[in-house]
Amino acid sequence: MEKVILLNIFITCTLFLYFYKKELKNSYIPLIFSSLLVTLINYPVIGTSNFISKTVVLFVMVTSIVHIYLRYYHYEHYHIYIHNRFIHFIFAIVFNISIPFILITSPQSIYQSSAYLSVSVFILGLILYQLSEIDRPVRWFQIDRMNTYRYIKHPKQLGEIFFAISYCLLTLFLPYSFIYIITGITYIFYIKKTCLFKET
Repeated sequence: MEKVILLNIFITCTLFLYFYKKELKNSYIPLIFSSLLVTLINYPVIGTSNFISKTVVLFVMVTSIVHIYLRYYHYEHYHIYIHNRFIHFIFAIVFNISIPFILITSPQSIYQSSAYLSVSVFILGLILYQLSEIDRPVRWFQIDRMNTYRYIKHPKQLGEIFFAISYCLLTLFLPYSFIYIITGITYIFYIKKTCLFKET
């Protein structure tokens, strides 16, 4: 286990250093690439296969795809740059160290209900995240017969918040769940405070 954790820290530090030198303005992308690589390496090494472990891998892979697409193909109208590299690095370290613990302890989940619910929340987050590809405000619902609509503002940021909530739900009944929940809630406050993924 110690070797896996050290490997995860090494991967995270290496990728952050690489992107800090490569990017003129630092974006969120080092966290995405490091978590994707760590997850893909840890899953077969640890060898635990169940609903929670498979869902973690699926969540990381799907979010990585949509984040990479945003960073390199659709970034012009969104806040994708970070203000504090150190805080972003801390989030990456905590998340990447937690991955092997989540995989190893996943069979010890007390209940599966929140894990199943996390998938629904994640799908809703993915839908909200992709709504921003529409080049106009998205009508949420019409109030009676009046021409008044509720609009979804900053759907990418809202989708990101749902991703964090689904992560908390998935790990809710695991050992050390309080660490995962605190991390998820702190991340939500972080992206709200820094306006990350908001439309410009």
